Amino acid sequence: MSWKPEVEEIERRRALAREMGGEERIRRQHEKGKLTARERVERLLDPGSFEEIGILADHTSQREEMKGVCAPADGVVTGAGEIDGRPVYLFSEDFTVLGGSTGQTGLIKRVRMRELALQERTPLVYLLDGAGARAQESILGGWAGGGHFLLQSKMSGIVPQVAGILGPLGGDPALEVPLCDFKVMVKGTAMVAAGGPPLVRAAIGHEVSKEELGGYEVHTQISGVVDNAAADDADALDMLRRYLGYMPQSCWELPPRETTGEDPFRADDSLLEIVPRNRRQRYEMRRVIDALIDRESFFEIQPGFGRALLVGFARIDGEVVGIVANQPMVRAGAFGASEADKAFHFLQVCNSFNVPIVFLTDVPGFMVGPASEREGTLRRGLRVAFALAHTRVPTVSVVIRKAYGMGAVAMNGPGGGQTTTLVWPSAEFGALPVEGGVGAGYRRSIEADPEAREKLEERFRAFGSPFEAAKVFNFDELIDPRETRPRIVRAFRRARERRAQSTGPWQYHGIVP
Repeated sequence: MSWKPEVEEIERRRALAREMGGEERIRRQHEKGKLTARERVERLLDPGSFEEIGILADHTSQREEMKGVCAPADGVVTGAGEIDGRPVYLFSEDFTVLGGSTGQTGLIKRVRMRELALQERTPLVYLLDGAGARAQESILGGWAGGGHFLLQSKMSGIVPQVAGILGPLGGDPALEVPLCDFKVMVKGTAMVAAGGPPLVRAAIGHEVSKEELGGYEVHTQISGVVDNAAADDADALDMLRRYLGYMPQSCWELPPRETTGEDPFRADDSLLEIVPRNRRQRYEMRRVIDALIDRESFFEIQPGFGRALLVGFARIDGEVVGIVANQPMVRAGAFGASEADKAFHFLQVCNSFNVPIVFLTDVPGFMVGPASEREGTLRRGLRVAFALAHTRVPTVSVVIRKAYGMGAVAMNGPGGGQTTTLVWPSAEFGALPVEGGVGAGYRRSIEADPEAREKLEERFRAFGSPFEAAKVFNFDELIDPRETRPRIVRAFRRARERRAQSTGPWQYHGIVP
C-alpha cells in the first residue's frame, strides 16, 4: 500500500493553483505592464527560496453564482522566502483571480502571515493588487470586523512591514497601506483610495479618473500616504529589497552591517566649499550628504513630499544610519506641515528599528503665514518634538548654517541627548532669523532711521556667531567641516554598546500612520 495517489493529487491541485486565473487573464495582466502575483514573488525573493503556504486554498462562498467557480489560492499567494539570505514572510494579491478580491479564506491566509511574522520576528511584505472585500462572500462573520487591522497595528515597530502598491487598490488593501513602514507605488498603474471611481460616482456623483483620485502624484507628492514612486513592478520590487537591506529583522536586532571598503575617517575637501559665504544663497544639501556617507549608499524616502526636508537611509563606516537634513533649495529649508509629518514618521521608524540618526541642520524655523496655520503646522511640528523626546537611538547633530527657533528644536538642537553636537563655522543661531527679529523688535527705531536696520542686523548677527556660542559651550565642538565624517564614525562607535543593550519594543508607541 502506498500514498502515491494522494501525493499525485496534491501535485495536480498545486499545478492548477499555479495556473492562477488562466492564460487569458494572465495575458491581460501583462498587457497592462504588470507582472502576475507569482512573477512578483519570484522577482522579489532570492532564487529558489520561496516556500508557499496555503496553495490549495479556495473560496468559501455559498452563493449560487459562485458554484463551480474555482479561486486558486483564493486570490492571494502567501508564504516565506529570503531576501539577501534573510527570511521574510509575504502575501501577493492575484488580480487574475476574481480581481484579487479579499475572500474569507484569503483573509485568514493573510492573518496567518502576520501571526508568523510577529511570532518569528521576521519582516512582512505586502504585494498589493486587489479590489478589496469580495462582494460574493458574506461579510457578517468575525473575519470582517477589522481585527486584521488591529493585528497589523500591534506589529508596528516590532517587525518591518513594507508594501508594494502594484495596481488599483480600494477597500481593505488600501487601508493596509498607511500602517506599513515603507510604501512604494507604480506610476500610471497603481491607485490607492478608500473607494474607486465607481464608488465615488455612486456616493457623491463625482466623475474622477483613478489617477486623479489616488494616483502616485496624489500620494507621493500631496498626501504623503505613499513614500516613493516606481517606474514599473520590477523597480518597485527592487526598492522593497533595498529598503529591507537597511532594516534589522525585528526591533530586537541591530541593522545589518556591511564592509564597504571605504576609509571611515575620509575627509572630503568639497565640504569647505559647498556652503556659500553669501548666507542668502542656496546650495544642494544632497552634496553634503554624499560627501559624508559611504559612497552611493543614500536611499531617499519620500523625495516628492515635504521637499524642504530630506530623509533616508545610508551607511557610514558600513553601519546603517538615518539622515534627516534640511534642504535649502526649497523654501530655504523651512519646516512646514508636510516636512513635520515626514520627519515624525521617519524618526519613529529609526527609533523602532535601532537606526542611529544624523541631523544636518540649516533651518530658518517653522513656516509662517495663513496657509501654514490652516495646515496645523504648529501641532504637526510639535509631534516631531514628541518623537525626539522619546528617541532612544544614538543621534549626532551637525549645524551646517541656520539653526533658528522651533525649527532648530525639530532638528534635534543641543540638549536633545545627542552623542555629539557639532557646528560648522558657517553656522548661525537665534530664536528667529536676524532680519525678522530686528524688524519685529526695533520697528519704531527703523521707521525713524531706516539706516539703523543694517547696523542692528550686523550687531545681532555677531551674537549668533558660532565662535561666540563656542565660548559658552552651547555645543560640543566647532569643527572644520572636513572633520564631520570622522567624528560621526567615532561617536557611533562609542554608542554601539548602548544600542545593543536597548533593543526591543519601544514602550511609547509603534509607528503611527
